[in-house]
Amino acid sequence: MEHIELKVSPREKLTKGGLNKARRSGKIPAQLYGKETTPTSVFLEGQDFIDVAKHITESMIIDLNLDGKKYPALMKEIQRETLSSKIVHIDFNIIERGQKLHVKVPLHLVGVAKGVREGGILEHAIHEIEVECEPDALPEKLEVDISGLEANHALHLRDISIPKGVKLLTGLETVIAIIKFARAEVVEKPAEAGVAASEGGVSSEEAKAEGTSEAAQK
Repeated sequence: MEHIELKVSPREKLTKGGLNKARRSGKIPAQLYGKETTPTSVFLEGQDFIDVAKHITESMIIDLNLDGKKYPALMKEIQRETLSSKIVHIDFNIIERGQKLHVKVPLHLVGVAKGVREGGILEHAIHEIEVECEPDALPEKLEVDISGLEANHALHLRDISIPKGVKLLTGLETVIAIIKFARAEVVEKPAEAGVAASEGGVSSEEAKAEGTSEAAQK
């Protein structure tokens, strides 16, 4: 699988004011963690990260280049300002040699379901699954072909192919997608106050009133 590479630079311990000054200059503070790696404080170039951020998922390995040495890592957490949503800090987990990964992999539905072509509505039940695998076997995403899915039918995890070397941790009976038909809305017409007997005629209430009037005159 293709890795994204990002250059990082060493970061010495700074005061809050020093960190804010660095952020204003376009740098993002980050921390590298690992079972066999001493926690390391670094800076990322903000624009470099923004350029690739939209392509990064939890299951994508990022090569962090620190002074020429590459550290394969998974992005663990991004901290943002509450109001501006600007990135203020990122945590990375270093992938150690021989380590098995336990991560979530995105599911991408491919094709137009047969049931949708017939007027049904597609419901995408889950958007990611949990897997365990070696780093070299980690898929960035799983594409699921739904073109044959019919109305009133569901696609389960047991129905799709999982890449070799990848152990599925999410239950096989989990529904990925389902096609449902929309219920037709029944619109009731409001009851009319009176129905004309014919064009230019009188309503039943008017006829009753006229009959009572004639009886009184007699």
